[in-house]
Order: sequence, then C-alpha cells, then structure tokens
Amino acid sequence: MLTAIGRDANNQVYPIAWGVVDIENKPNWKWFLELIDDDLGLDGGRGMCVISDQHKGLLEAAKEILPFVEHRQCARHIYANFRKVYSGVEFKNMFWAAAKSTVEGEFKLNMQKINQISPAAYEHLMGKEPKSWCRAFFGSGLACEAVENGMAECFNAIIMEARKKPLLTMLEEIRLYMMERFFNLKGTAEKWESQVCPGAIKKMEKFAQYIRSWIQ
Repeated sequence: MLTAIGRDANNQVYPIAWGVVDIENKPNWKWFLELIDDDLGLDGGRGMCVISDQHKGLLEAAKEILPFVEHRQCARHIYANFRKVYSGVEFKNMFWAAAKSTVEGEFKLNMQKINQISPAAYEHLMGKEPKSWCRAFFGSGLACEAVENGMAECFNAIIMEARKKPLLTMLEEIRLYMMERFFNLKGTAEKWESQVCPGAIKKMEKFAQYIRSWIQ
C-alpha cells in the first residue's frame, strides 16, 4: 500500500491518499504521485517537503512529478539501521541530539561528541547525507520541522487489522474509518473558542518559554 500522510493545522495526522499496487517501484510511485498532483495541484512540489525512507522508486518518481519538493530522509529509519551496529542509550541520545540540531554549529558539536567515542559511528552517519535528516539544514518557509515520518507510522498502525482482510473489505474499512475520523474532528473543531488551533497555541506557548532565555 502506498500512502501520502500529512499534518493538519492542529498538528495532527491527516491522511491525504492511499492506494494498493502489486509492487513498490518507480512506475507505481509515479502513478500515485501523478494522481495526487493532478487532484491537489501541487505545482511541482514548490513550498513542500516529503519525508520518506528514501525508497529509490519514490525518489526517482518524485524527481519527475515533484521536482521542486524538498525530500528528507526519515531520521527514525536512519537510526534503526545505525543502532544495529552502534546500540545503547548514549549513542541513541547523541544521534537524536544531532538530528534535531537547529543550526549547523550545534550539529557539528553533537557529531563531534559521537566522533570522540567512535570515529566509525561518525563516518557511518556522515555517509548518510545529514543535510536530508538534520533539522539545521532544512529549507526555511516550509513550516515543517519534523525529522521523521511518524505520521505515516501512525496511519499504518491504525489500518493494521484492516490490511489482513480481502482487498475490497480492507479499502471499505479504511474509507469508513476516515469518514468517522473527519466527522469527529470537525465536531471537535466547532467547539474551539479561538480561531487558532489548540495545537498551534500550545507550540507558541512552548516557544515563548524558550525565547525568555535567548541572548542576542
């Protein structure tokens, strides 16, 4: 199953499209992206980012259909492969500190800590194109600071039972789930007192706490 999952204005999971194919390859990803682009008018991916596990078929299809999109690697996928060789809490904490670094200097400092413990671990991560999974190198103006595609994992977990069923039954269960979800979210949103989503307000309040200690 190919899926495109985004976030809504309240920072919640928003399934955009899903489709069933016989195999995950470039032609099928191209077909999937063409349908999304035609339906939503994505303008070649301008002002958008895609976070994935860097499947070659998706990368090549995106270059043709969404040539202007910023394609990021899922840091969780990078770490899953990294910990097979470099396991332990210390490596885990250092990796995520590096991935979530907001400026290049901070990234270099965190990577240097890894280098001091294991030069091989440092070389391993530097060989994984850090500019595609470290926050410090992401393009500005995209309003998306995510370094992993947990949104897609959430959707996959929700439809896990449905995927065990025959094709038409599976698709019908997913359709019914999504209709119910959108209905419930709409009902919740109608009860909000503010014109700004609670998720956005919560984020701004958190930012405000950090800003108090900033020094220019």
